Amino acid sequence: MAAFNSLGHVAFRVNDLDKSLAFYAKLGFPEFLRLTEEDGSPWICYLRITDDVYLELFPGADGALVPNNMRAGVNHLCLTTEDIEATEAHLKQVGVPLEAPRNPNRGVDRNRGMWVVDPDGNRIEIMEMAADCIQYDAIKAFAAGKGVTSILAPLKKKSA
Repeated sequence: MAAFNSLGHVAFRVNDLDKSLAFYAKLGFPEFLRLTEEDGSPWICYLRITDDVYLELFPGADGALVPNNMRAGVNHLCLTTEDIEATEAHLKQVGVPLEAPRNPNRGVDRNRGMWVVDPDGNRIEIMEMAADCIQYDAIKAFAAGKGVTSILAPLKKKSA
C-alpha cells in the first residue's frame, strides 16, 4: 500500500500577490481561501486547481526572478488539458502569452505541450496527454509488476 494517494499542492513565494492572483485566475484557478496575519496582511492564498489539488501563494518574495530552469529545486509545474488548441486559444484570449510558439508535433513522450511563465518566472508546462503516452504505458507496466521502464532519451546538444 502506498503511503500517499495524490499531490496535494504546490506552493510559490511571489513578489506581487495581486499580479500573481490575476495571472492564475486567467488560468482558471480562483482564490478560495486566504490566511492573514493579525494586521490583516495576507500570509497564504489558496487557489483551486481541483477539489483535491491546489496552489498556495506566499507573498513577500525577495524581488528576484528565477527563470533558470537548470537550478536545483522545483523546475516547473505541469497542468494537463484535454484539448491543447482550446487551451491555447483561452490563454491568448485572456492575455497569457506562450513562452515560445507551440510545437504542433508530439514530443518524445507522444504528448503535446506548450509553456507559459508566471509573473515570478515559474515555468508552467501545459500538456495534452496521449492515450498511448510513455508515462501511461510505464504506469501500466509498473502496476503489472514489471518494474521501472527505461527508454533511451533523444540526444541532447552539448554546450560548448
